[in-house]
Amino acid sequence: MTDQIELEDLLHLARVAEGRGASLPEPAVVRLMRWGLVRRPEHVCEGAPALELTPEGLARVRSSDQ
Repeated sequence: MTDQIELEDLLHLARVAEGRGASLPEPAVVRLMRWGLVRRPEHVCEGAPALELTPEGLARVRSSDQ
């Protein structure tokens, strides 16, 4: 992954962090997963988020908040 992430992908990461990852377009999910920023949980309960941040994704969200 490059150090520069597009603003649109940062917004997608923020949506995952807010628990709204199910609303992401599939190409964005594929990109974020390829970069290791999000993953699909192994066990999903009804009403649980469809995507979760990886530690790398969480660090990226936190660094973009500053």
